[in-house]
Amino acid sequence: MMIEGGCCNSQLLKIVIRESEPREESFRIKDGETNLSRIFKVPDQIIREVGLLSFQPKILSIGPYHHGSSHLSGMEMVKLICRHYILGLISENYYDRDEIKGIEKKARSFYGENITMEPNKFAEMLLLDGCFILAALTGMKGKEAVENVSSETSLGDLKQHEALNRHDIVHDLLLEENQIPFFVLEEIHKLAAGKGETTESLKEKIATYVKGVLRYYPTAIEISEIRWKDFHHLLHLCHIFFRPSQKPVKHNHNQAMIQCSDCVPRSHHVTNQWRRAVHYHKAGVKFKVKESRTPHSLLDVTFSNGIMIIPHLSIDAKTESIFSNLIMFERGCPHVGKYINAYVTFMSQLLSDADDVELLVRRGIIEILGREEEILNVFSRLNGLAVFDPHGEDYYLKSMLQSIEDYYRCRRNRWMAWSKHYLVL
Repeated sequence: MMIEGGCCNSQLLKIVIRESEPREESFRIKDGETNLSRIFKVPDQIIREVGLLSFQPKILSIGPYHHGSSHLSGMEMVKLICRHYILGLISENYYDRDEIKGIEKKARSFYGENITMEPNKFAEMLLLDGCFILAALTGMKGKEAVENVSSETSLGDLKQHEALNRHDIVHDLLLEENQIPFFVLEEIHKLAAGKGETTESLKEKIATYVKGVLRYYPTAIEISEIRWKDFHHLLHLCHIFFRPSQKPVKHNHNQAMIQCSDCVPRSHHVTNQWRRAVHYHKAGVKFKVKESRTPHSLLDVTFSNGIMIIPHLSIDAKTESIFSNLIMFERGCPHVGKYINAYVTFMSQLLSDADDVELLVRRGIIEILGREEEILNVFSRLNGLAVFDPHGEDYYLKSMLQSIEDYYRCRRNRWMAWSKHYLVL
């Protein structure tokens, strides 16, 4: 089976490579387009402190940062098979030279680091990796159905390929350093898509895959809503699924003081430290798991009338990697918000000791799918990555922190909690 070269591949590469300044306005980086969710390398200092496991691909390179790494070479043949399949769906009649002339230049603008790869090689890499993602994640059938594709590379064969069913691929596709711009997938898809397949349907298929990866985490947004969302790569889409569904409510400290006249005075500025779960519990705070009857995000934590409601969190082997990369994504792209940074800080301080973990496990808030003793280490490492301003206006848990701090400092609440635990009526 011939999977390198061929008419379709060489023709498309000639189009993708930028030979002159793009004339198509849709592919120019507009002056106001400052909120690109760029793709950065994780700083070496963080790699040294945290280690490579959360950030380095295990079997698959996507994009330029790990391209050509020897330990990832095993998947290159699979990627070539996927490219052969996708290009076999494309008829030369569907090439539009003007539409995709500027892809190479625009794609470079999505990377936060200087990409020294020469244009031909960079374009070929985008094509190879883009075709792999489309073939592996979407199940495209193409304009010409499967008539242009050899039976040796049918969609069914691809889906059954052992390499495409490895859990390591899931890990690798959601790494900060292992991304290509989503618009590259869109342009290849336009050439190869079958009847009725649109950019919106592509987004929905990709979203279905990502939501499947996140199936153990509650998400508020529906897959159908993703059709109309703008996202710049797969990790950005993952971040959209995690965003809190509720807008922060401004805390009324004066009202809290009226409700509890026995509050211990606190400084004007809110503390940036959460307390341990067992300390809140001893002060009378009740912990409840958020009911799953209505759609909600993992980040939809609330506190009201002495009750903290926290969505269910399943912790498995993928948890640390997913959250580590989302943290670094937010740090590199402040415009997307610091939701994950704030949530991780909250949970890591809430779960400071084994007693805290035990309490939240009993309440059904945490489910540990791996070793229980490792959870504290996971959140300790995640907390070491998290960076955000606890006094900033965009801190989505700020109001709740102020509310629970007022409740904690109320002598009356603490006395009532103590009496329930220790006084025999």
